[in-house]
Amino acid sequence: MTLECDSDDYMLILFYNNNWSSHFDCHVYSHKQGVLSLRKNCFVAGSRNLKFDMPVICNGAIHFISDCYIYLTEDSTCFRPYIMSYEITNGDDEDESVETKFLRVPKEARKGSHDDSCHMNIFKRGEVAGYQTIYLVRLRKRVFTVWILTNYESSSWRRIMKVRVKGMGLVEWNPVIKGFTVLNGDLVFATKKKVYTLHHVELVPKICVLIFN
Repeated sequence: MTLECDSDDYMLILFYNNNWSSHFDCHVYSHKQGVLSLRKNCFVAGSRNLKFDMPVICNGAIHFISDCYIYLTEDSTCFRPYIMSYEITNGDDEDESVETKFLRVPKEARKGSHDDSCHMNIFKRGEVAGYQTIYLVRLRKRVFTVWILTNYESSSWRRIMKVRVKGMGLVEWNPVIKGFTVLNGDLVFATKKKVYTLHHVELVPKICVLIFN
């Protein structure tokens, strides 16, 4: 279940399935309409486990990224990590042709994605010139790489940053990265002891320590 809010309404979105199926019923509750409705088409998760606890709602669709672990055969279309997108339009406005969209992550992001050190997450990019899109952030072997989605139909991405943790000049030596996110265009990540922010990932990034011991 996830919650989406704006200035005058909110939506509760519930995905539900039976017997570990990859097909999920989608229920949407709109506060403005006061109705819990069942979407006409199921959400298809694919063969991988999706990160349902980290949804990204952008341009009227909800997005989930899969995990990276190696448990599928190489001939599977879901062998590498991917993103699933599903429109969450409301009530009678829903188009029966709406379906789950499969978005490939960049080829560079797929390379080495089964490494134990590889972690990938997606985040919403704030509106710029009336346009919204998604950040993809990968941490692998202590290297952060960030892309933005430039075209939905072709799953085209543009890399905007690549930086080694070792080269950031952190006050800690050889820190373990425990988690990361993107906030207002800044990459924020936490170690066991501190929280850092890398300002302006789309410009010239600048590291800053947010919280000390």
